[in-house]
Amino acid sequence: MRLAAVYLPKDVLPHLFGENHKGLTLNFGGINNYDIIENSEAIEVRVASVNENFIPNFWGEGISNISAIVGRNGIGKTSILRALHSIGDKKKKDVFYLFEETEESWYYYNELKNKNVTAEFEIKKINSEALSSVRQYYTPIVDIEQINALSQLGIVSTGEENLGQLYNKQLLQDVILLNDPVKNTLKTVYPDFPEYTELAIKITQHRKFDFKNVYATANLGSQDRVTVLKTYIESDLRDLEEGKWKGLIGSDFIKGNILERYINIINSSGLNSMFDQLWAQKKYSHDDGNDKLHGASDFMQNFEVTLFTYFILDATFPQTPFQGTTGNFQSIIDKDSFEAIFDAFFDLYMLSIYGIVRDEIESKLERVSIKDYHKIKEIINDDRHKKWTQSGFKSSDAVELMLRYLDRFKAFFDLYTYLNKLISENKFEIKEDSLIYKLENHNKKDFYDLIDLYNKVLSEANNFVYTLDLLTIRSVYPLSSGEKALLNFFARINNRINKQNSSNHPTFNYYLLLLDEPELGYHPVWKRKFIDAITKSIPVLFSKLNPNRNLFDTESKEFSDLKTQIIFTTHDPLTLSDIPIDNVTFIDRNADTNKSFIVNHNEDIDLATFGANVHDLLAHSFFLENGFMGEFAEGLITDLINYLTYDKDDNISESNQRPKKEWDNQLAEKVINIIDEPLIKERVQSLYNKKVLYYDKELLRLKIKQLNNQLKKLDNEED
Repeated sequence: MRLAAVYLPKDVLPHLFGENHKGLTLNFGGINNYDIIENSEAIEVRVASVNENFIPNFWGEGISNISAIVGRNGIGKTSILRALHSIGDKKKKDVFYLFEETEESWYYYNELKNKNVTAEFEIKKINSEALSSVRQYYTPIVDIEQINALSQLGIVSTGEENLGQLYNKQLLQDVILLNDPVKNTLKTVYPDFPEYTELAIKITQHRKFDFKNVYATANLGSQDRVTVLKTYIESDLRDLEEGKWKGLIGSDFIKGNILERYINIINSSGLNSMFDQLWAQKKYSHDDGNDKLHGASDFMQNFEVTLFTYFILDATFPQTPFQGTTGNFQSIIDKDSFEAIFDAFFDLYMLSIYGIVRDEIESKLERVSIKDYHKIKEIINDDRHKKWTQSGFKSSDAVELMLRYLDRFKAFFDLYTYLNKLISENKFEIKEDSLIYKLENHNKKDFYDLIDLYNKVLSEANNFVYTLDLLTIRSVYPLSSGEKALLNFFARINNRINKQNSSNHPTFNYYLLLLDEPELGYHPVWKRKFIDAITKSIPVLFSKLNPNRNLFDTESKEFSDLKTQIIFTTHDPLTLSDIPIDNVTFIDRNADTNKSFIVNHNEDIDLATFGANVHDLLAHSFFLENGFMGEFAEGLITDLINYLTYDKDDNISESNQRPKKEWDNQLAEKVINIIDEPLIKERVQSLYNKKVLYYDKELLRLKIKQLNNQLKKLDNEED
């Protein structure tokens, strides 16, 4: 089973092919080449020619076909690929699909409404739901635009995740693949398959300056205690005038709720000095004289000081009528255990948001501790706390904020508890400041749970004053960028296959992978290996699926072995040299209209692909219109030639160009010496000799002397 051709109806992609453009047929190298023609009532399918170069099972077992879409940058390759994806894309385009099963068996799916399908051969219809399930779109680009593509093979950003969350999402998929038994089969069929063996988990190192600078530049956490006190007094006076304290005023109330709060404000210092107090604690201080936040010697202490620093950083609360009496910060950090300090910070946040509710928590539970998460949540959710409005502030907003911080602190505490468990139970290897997860030796679930907990923390803290970055997870033996990109690609496919296996959805016997520049960013060595890698590895990954439905006949209980087909876009000649010419769709642009068009490679293009010399491919206009020398080098050498040939008295020749650069003979000679292409160097040297050497007796004598010395040296070597 293979997708042999697709028909793009008239005016479906006007931004590429122009307004009211004709319908276009794309052939992907099947048994035949087809013409698909649209009229007012029907879609007509014709065999245009037999593909004499078609070779059955050319790509090996498990892959029905591989095809490429080629064109210059910005010419529309991605738009066409997304049109093929169609149903799964929010920018949906209605197209027509023609499939071949055998030389005498065809199927189609028609998205064009009110159009019958006619053909010069018997052709059957494919169920639309089935086709939607088997098409998978992949791009290596992480871009919020990919939300519209509904890609199941990409790392899609919703715009809410930070880079850490996206990195962890990809890392987890990589590790899941490398922990899967299928990896061993992949290594058998493809020995170069990249892999991690050990991952080091560290507490991210920060500079102290970066935390302090947040307040210095943003004027948060003001150290102006007079201004802070004035704000509180003005708020209290308004409450007093409005009678909100009626029945409450008394000596105990004034002393405990009002005057004590004012004294605390006067005695308090700004948040920047709170950083200093925390970092000066004996267990967190280090005397190496640098600006690093932690000493990088004890994993859990590094975690604690970094976490508490973030707590201070985010402790900027808006002034509301619901706040309780603020506590003394020094009393928080002087506590003797992590849990005591953690709960004190938690209490500070609860108090600063909604004092009455916080006091009720303490009254009912005798403490304010994150370990009482569920009970605290019940108290906060009590309906009677959502009915008040004071000075324009709604108590319901304060309740929602308390719940948000409750979940945030719970996520932090769960992560801390789990890290402690990993260490105390020797789950991972411990190397001072690092936890080492060895894929072959350690329990994979322990690592997966850690990633889940950390991602929960990142999600809960996505509106921090300063982007949260607690853990750094990296390979002990880093992969090259090409190896990592290749691993990411296979890991995403494996992730999709795992989801398919864990769902109740039917598994079909055919899958179409639409890959948008999948080798983007690869080292040339890995680009050269890419097609070989996917022909060997993709069938291994898809062998994990057990087909239970036919794509072309969903009622049948008998079905063939699973096949995958790949259509990819590229502008890389190394990759293209593995693809037969009949499997390549070329897109070009009309210089006059600036509109794209499909090139008939049988008639309109003189280009070989499969097994072709990569230099010949590079020299073709589809890749480099102006040759394959770098533009900087080309421009400099051209200007040097202009310097060597310019005649200010010659106003006749068009080639007599004035040089742009300020040249002299010494600079010209130095540039000639670094030109590595022999023919170009010889030509430019000849021009230099003609302009300089042959008209300077001293230089000419020096050159002759150098040549004689070289000649004597060669004579001596022969003797």
